[in-house]
Amino acid sequence: MPRLDLDVFLEARAQPIGRLTRFDDGALAFAYLTDTLPHPLSLSLPLREEPFGDAVTRAFFSNLLFENAQREQILQRYRLDWSDIVGQLEHLGADCPGAISCVPVGAGPAKMPGDLATDYDALDADDLTRIMVSLRDRRRLPEDTRDPSPLAGVQGKVALTQLPDGRFALPKRGLNVPTTHILKVPRPSEMALVRQEHVLMSLMRGMQRHPVAETAMLGEGDLQGLLVTRFDRMCDGGVVHRIHQEDFAQALGLGPHLKYQRNNSDSRRFGARSMGELLAQTANPGRARQAFLEVTLVNLLLGNTDNHAKNHALLYTGPRPVLAPVYDVAPVLIDREVTHQLAFDIGRAQMTDEIAAADLEDFILSLGFPRFTPALRKRLIEIVQATVVQIAPMRGPSLKPLGDAMAEQAGWLAQALEVAIEIPERDGLIINRP
Repeated sequence: MPRLDLDVFLEARAQPIGRLTRFDDGALAFAYLTDTLPHPLSLSLPLREEPFGDAVTRAFFSNLLFENAQREQILQRYRLDWSDIVGQLEHLGADCPGAISCVPVGAGPAKMPGDLATDYDALDADDLTRIMVSLRDRRRLPEDTRDPSPLAGVQGKVALTQLPDGRFALPKRGLNVPTTHILKVPRPSEMALVRQEHVLMSLMRGMQRHPVAETAMLGEGDLQGLLVTRFDRMCDGGVVHRIHQEDFAQALGLGPHLKYQRNNSDSRRFGARSMGELLAQTANPGRARQAFLEVTLVNLLLGNTDNHAKNHALLYTGPRPVLAPVYDVAPVLIDREVTHQLAFDIGRAQMTDEIAAADLEDFILSLGFPRFTPALRKRLIEIVQATVVQIAPMRGPSLKPLGDAMAEQAGWLAQALEVAIEIPERDGLIINRP
């Protein structure tokens, strides 16, 4: 395997900020080429002169590659091994997620800001319908429609840009300019997910104080989609810019397969203590810690036990990152085909019904709180009470399962908080254990 070097760029910078290398023996390394950056590429890759070794380099850059059809085509076409991260990024790195691009040495920057007046082709209603039908039925775009941005996840998705007049658009061919929204279209049998996810995102927004990505429902009947506003974009004077971000897996130096605590066995894992250390490095650690705790509690109350390391992110708007808005709240508990084990342990508990008062306190202290104060306990009880108020209105085929899950979860978390809360009686849920 011959040596391969790639230039690593951030959007709007004319010169590469770093060099990604695959050596003859397959080992990887990353080195910064400048000391003038406003922030590091990652908390796991702090600014320094010395190159980073294989483990941390592989962990960060492997998270830029999604398990999708485009990646499979590249692996087969160029006969690349799955572990050859740099070889894959040579072909896919110009379009990797976020503000980063990885391109052959000397190729120049791959990503640029987008002018809403000149850099996008508007879609009419028929175009949008055709895209949504293809995503629903085949989980991919129509053959004659270019994919403007890679997206992870099991649902059919497309990245779109919304123009000032409200129309949606795709970047003009040959331009690697930012999109502003993500449109998710589920399979016909899962169409209820659109309303369910929209409702859960709205509840998340109202039950805690941290920002939540805006969502809207498009379409009706058997063709619906959830439109999500991207939080890593900024529009200034009609020009769209990408904001650098990284998910928690990258920030913690974990490969994509280690996004759940249960897949880790050593100290470098997605757990409460490591997340507390990560949050301590943000621009406002106290605010980030409180936000993460409240978001975690609301996720559990809403039945989202899949809040893994790639469903949390950091935004780089200054030298130190901030906790990104909430962007993925799914009704996992109503899916009886998957495990309901928590993405990370709460104390010793791996399932919601196992959380005891001591587990909750241990989790809070591990996140970095000096102690579990009465005021903090009161705040968490308020969140549970706010959830209970929302249970009764959850009726009908798509919303009743959400209400059932919320009642189930609220009961266990009220018990962990050692508080008596009257919870509406609902049908029981089957909890899938690993």
